[in-house]
Amino acid sequence: MDINLRTMRLTDDQSLTIQLLSFDRPDTLTERFYFLEMSTLQATTLVNPESRIIRAEICAYTKENVFISQNDIEGFKTIADFNHFFLDHSDYYIQNCEIEIETGLEISSHDDGEVSIRLQKEGRDRHLIRTIFQRFNLKDELLSTLTDHPGHYIAIDGNSAVVTSYASFDDYVKASWNLP
Repeated sequence: MDINLRTMRLTDDQSLTIQLLSFDRPDTLTERFYFLEMSTLQATTLVNPESRIIRAEICAYTKENVFISQNDIEGFKTIADFNHFFLDHSDYYIQNCEIEIETGLEISSHDDGEVSIRLQKEGRDRHLIRTIFQRFNLKDELLSTLTDHPGHYIAIDGNSAVVTSYASFDDYVKASWNLP
């Protein structure tokens, strides 16, 4: 694929603006960060391209309902392979994605707009979170807000100022859709 089309795909993804974040500790050795309105490629293109993929479960399809093949998925040996495929095949919509990298880093996404990143507590992959914060102009103090309120969903405005904190995702959905 032409480099301009690749750039166009990432430019389209950049129209997404992170609106909701969360942090929790699934266990004593693991941290998980959640970003709403972040695409899969916005996250994976920030990972070292040479990072080896040890597990990938992906559901992606085109408008014509052509699903990604298992052979294509098995061909993703590195994050670069994954990124190149989806940049070269921008007609694929990533519905669900789970990728585990050899360092233990796990990136999962749903509907190509909800990304979760699971990593070892204070491990070497933590730099990815800082890179995301820098790339998306999220204020440093927002990271402290997240880690001080595990399990909460923090809504932010375009300047990364906290608008509201929700005790659960269900509370966020109810408020967003004005549900009782």
